[in-house]
Amino acid sequence: MLNVCRVVLALASGLLAFGAVAESAATTAEPSAAPPRIGLVLGGGGARGAAHIGVLKALEREHVPIHAIAGTSMGAIVGSMYASGYSPDQIEAILGSVDYQTFFSDEPSRLDLPMRRKEQDFRDLLDFELGFRDGRIQFPRGLLQGQKFLNLMRRVTLPVWNVERFDDLPIPFRAVATDIGKGERVVFSEGDLALAVRASMAVPGAYAPIRVDGRLMVDGGLVDNVPIDVVRAMGVDRVIVVDVSGPLMPESELDSPVAVSLQMITVLMQQRTDQAIATLGPNDLLIRPALGDFDSAAFDKGKDAIAIGEQSTAALSNRLRDFALPPEAYAAVRAKQQLPAFDTPLIAWVDVSDARTRTPGQVSRLLADQPGQRLDPDAIESRLAKAYGAGSYERILYRLGRKDDAFGLKVTPVDKGWGPNYIGFGLQINDDFNGRSDYQIAAEASFTGLNRWGAEARLRMDLGRVAGFSGEWFQPFGDTGQLYLLPGVAVSARNQPVLNGLDTAAEYRFEQLKAGIEAGWLVNDRLTLFAELERGVTETSLLVGASDQFPEFRLQFGSIGFGGRYDTLDNAFFPSQGSRGSVEATAFREALGTANNGEVVAVDWNTAVSRGRYHGVFGLVGQTEFGEPDALEGLATLGGLAQLSGYGERELVGRHSALARAVFYRRFGDMTRLVSVPSYVGFSLESGNVWDSRDDISRDSLIFAGSVFVGVSTPLGPVFLGYGHADTGASSFYLNFGSLFSGRR
Repeated sequence: MLNVCRVVLALASGLLAFGAVAESAATTAEPSAAPPRIGLVLGGGGARGAAHIGVLKALEREHVPIHAIAGTSMGAIVGSMYASGYSPDQIEAILGSVDYQTFFSDEPSRLDLPMRRKEQDFRDLLDFELGFRDGRIQFPRGLLQGQKFLNLMRRVTLPVWNVERFDDLPIPFRAVATDIGKGERVVFSEGDLALAVRASMAVPGAYAPIRVDGRLMVDGGLVDNVPIDVVRAMGVDRVIVVDVSGPLMPESELDSPVAVSLQMITVLMQQRTDQAIATLGPNDLLIRPALGDFDSAAFDKGKDAIAIGEQSTAALSNRLRDFALPPEAYAAVRAKQQLPAFDTPLIAWVDVSDARTRTPGQVSRLLADQPGQRLDPDAIESRLAKAYGAGSYERILYRLGRKDDAFGLKVTPVDKGWGPNYIGFGLQINDDFNGRSDYQIAAEASFTGLNRWGAEARLRMDLGRVAGFSGEWFQPFGDTGQLYLLPGVAVSARNQPVLNGLDTAAEYRFEQLKAGIEAGWLVNDRLTLFAELERGVTETSLLVGASDQFPEFRLQFGSIGFGGRYDTLDNAFFPSQGSRGSVEATAFREALGTANNGEVVAVDWNTAVSRGRYHGVFGLVGQTEFGEPDALEGLATLGGLAQLSGYGERELVGRHSALARAVFYRRFGDMTRLVSVPSYVGFSLESGNVWDSRDDISRDSLIFAGSVFVGVSTPLGPVFLGYGHADTGASSFYLNFGSLFSGRR
């Protein structure tokens, strides 16, 4: 038996040796086939698409090479970064560093807005504008224009800025978008990579469509959420598909036309996705991370989605081995797919296009200091944010360029598609439910881009307790637009009650017509200094009752004034930090047309503090006069919510005024949600009064008042519902749209 075993072993050894020789001979005679090329498809799904990063981590750990990538929406974002040479960890770090609470807002932080834009917050208008052009009302095409997203993608793609054909990226790449005008799929294989990705993720209704090469683009998920045939056309042999699309809503949530419409879109997308996935063969792989009901808007929970993607892919390790390369071969592939080195170039020129804007000079003067500087995305974005914050641009694109051997910036400002003319509205109501009520309605038209340097005009009409019409022209000039001229004209009329205790003793009619010009210096984004010259005529007439507080008169007046405005509030309506103040001294002079010489000084200061959900604003307001300025311009008024609560708006009138107040409010609800309507409950404590003579001012004459209120920061602006009461017995309910910290019209 032992001999038999030896014979069998000998034969086996001989056969193995023969096989080895034969294999060696075959190898020498005919080289082995190259490993299959693998294409990766990354589908759309909003925040669920963060799972793609986890999938990439697992693929790298299993040594699965990727030779081509096609992505849609969030898949295009992650796919473009991986194709550019970023590692999964780097992609996670970049997307994890984004502050999504501010990212989903096109506006720069309020601290960085120009002072003129900050002042608009206190014009008692709703935070919503309609455009009008060619006799038609125009609407924005999306809630967001994507300015901050474009800035992010521009930074990310700087190392591959000079790649025109996406086949020349470290990994060939395609992004899929939808031509919404024709309903056609558009596959981006060349051009501006950042712009292609922005087009691919333009979710209708959320992100506005974007025009690329003359075509209006929206999210590619509408026509091809998992572009399998796109990656096959890139010459791959096998395909790995990652589907992160969300589930349908349960029937119980289909309780509105909007919900039904969204469900209909999801059904159609799902059908197309299923049809595409049905084309996969046995050598392909489908990965569906177990995301369950993970919210597609939960971008702040990206780490959870990444972990799910990694775990779901790791569970398929047996299948992944069919796609894997030996460690040395995989390392060789990845070595050729690294992020290119990028040396920060010296900027030699700046080219601001006027193809899609009426005000290129407004942007070019803010970038005038860039030639001769090293490329600094922070500095560029800061300057573009100032231009964007002026409010007339839909987006401002920039891209690194080259002329001969010199590097520079190609900048394309795009005017708002629903402009350049806009209409805004305002509303205030207060009622004491005892027969005393008033309202204020406002409509304001703005005309922007009136010359290349950003001139604007405004026309405003007010109805209610103050009726009037005004117009102004704002013309910036100077190297960076830091100087301005502001001529204007205004006519106004209001009925002014005169109180005797809580009773109305008389009611006057105040009418005024004035024209003037203001010259100012926008020192920075926090401070404005100005001087103004005004001429006008005022008239008072007694309507009912009897009072000697105001004589009936018709007087001309002329004045010259100087002042400053300061604003660092982080929010005009519910601030948590910063301050806002103003001081103005106005001199009425006989030489300018006033009957008597006199001066009026007015000051206003508010400072906000906070701790977590709790906020407080402490303020002082005062006005006084010297001499006899005999004009309605010199009258001081108080009354309204947090302006001596309990009284109606501007119900108290005199020659001198003072008000100290403390306003406290607490935010309630989930503060971590990205999509929410911030709501607050609060109260105010106030003390002050108005006086006809400085001799009447005393501690005993102070009125003490307070209020309780609920405030909501809606998409249309702040809304306050409150009740105020004063120690004089005055009380009133209020419904206000606008800031508590603005002067009332």
